[in-house]
Amino acid sequence: MGTATADAGTRRIAVFDGIRGIAIVLVVLSHGWALWPTGGITAHQLTQALFRSGNYGVSIFFVVGAFVATRALIRTASSPSGLRPGVAFARRFIRLGGQLYFLLLVVLAMTVFDLSDTTPDRVTRSSVLHIGTYTWNWYLQTHSTTARSDLGHLWYLSVDLQVFVLILAFVYLLRRHQAWLVVALGLTLAACVAWRVDVAGTELLYQSLLRTTVRMDAPLTGALAAAALPYLTGLSRWARPMATLSLVAMVPLLHLNVSNDAYFSWSGLALDLALAGFVVGCSLAPIPALVTTLLGRGPLTYLGRESLAVYLWHYPVFFFVAHHTADWRWQARTVAALLLVAALVTISNVLVERQVRRVLAAGVWVQLRGGFPAYVADRVRQRRGRADPDPAGGQLTSSGAGGGRPGSTGG
Repeated sequence: MGTATADAGTRRIAVFDGIRGIAIVLVVLSHGWALWPTGGITAHQLTQALFRSGNYGVSIFFVVGAFVATRALIRTASSPSGLRPGVAFARRFIRLGGQLYFLLLVVLAMTVFDLSDTTPDRVTRSSVLHIGTYTWNWYLQTHSTTARSDLGHLWYLSVDLQVFVLILAFVYLLRRHQAWLVVALGLTLAACVAWRVDVAGTELLYQSLLRTTVRMDAPLTGALAAAALPYLTGLSRWARPMATLSLVAMVPLLHLNVSNDAYFSWSGLALDLALAGFVVGCSLAPIPALVTTLLGRGPLTYLGRESLAVYLWHYPVFFFVAHHTADWRWQARTVAALLLVAALVTISNVLVERQVRRVLAAGVWVQLRGGFPAYVADRVRQRRGRADPDPAGGQLTSSGAGGGRPGSTGG
């Protein structure tokens, strides 16, 4: 039984990685205007859908990411050690910030060594400051002409962390009343949808695209799906067709969400619902073979696993290559840019991502979930255990949570 559950969880992770792989491909293609001519793209519906669907890809990231993160928060809240908001926030901050800060360090270094970069230092410093403090989307709304354009795509990480804090607050405050958590998330989502429609119809598109309250419908949809999952078990018999039909429905929605106006109307909300149906269907029953075949293996799952690094690096690399290869053919420029993105993703993975995963897997997080005083007391016990000889065997004792395998204390 345990093996079957583990296999189902592995397949689910692979499928979620696969759909995120599709998302990162769409985002990268939507930013390719920096490298290749775009005149013929709008002439055909297929190419227009593939090369103008960055918002579609972002919705996938938001819904799937918030669903996974919220399920983890709810599980932690129901564990013996409980949910510690500070620990949960720190883990999320490290998860996003490790590779982000590496990118920002590289950008700062390039402004020193790349003499052709004409961006004023004050603009770079201000941009890096707001990106690093996850306020970049707020800053861009009023400083679009005085910010680094090659880092504009990082608004996504700011919104992601901001909404995560909101979801974390909901889960913590209503951790003993999950039904009320569903109600709170549902009402917030409804208010957000009404606000999104109003803002999109009255404000400039650029400001609308960057507002947290306009963009948070997708992550709230994912969070609501995760919170409501225990109450949807009655749908288990229909879960497999739900997952398949939701995935199929995303195909016409790709075409319908090409324009920004459509994305802010009913078709954008329909995409949220289709993604919610997909993650719920994949979680309530074994994943259909068709879905696993399409998403659960091959290059898509790899791209999904590396989607954060690809997202971070592709946009500034596209700008950098376009700036330094103005006299190249667009085909050669595109190949050079993609190879450089692949190299930087690999370097970031080796130097940063592996260390981030090692830090997040450390047993110290299990101890910290018990509270900082408990963590300090545990460390004191460990120190005393190592300093006092074991009267039975003459060895140093190792008492406390640190003496076993990581995570052995639960939580």
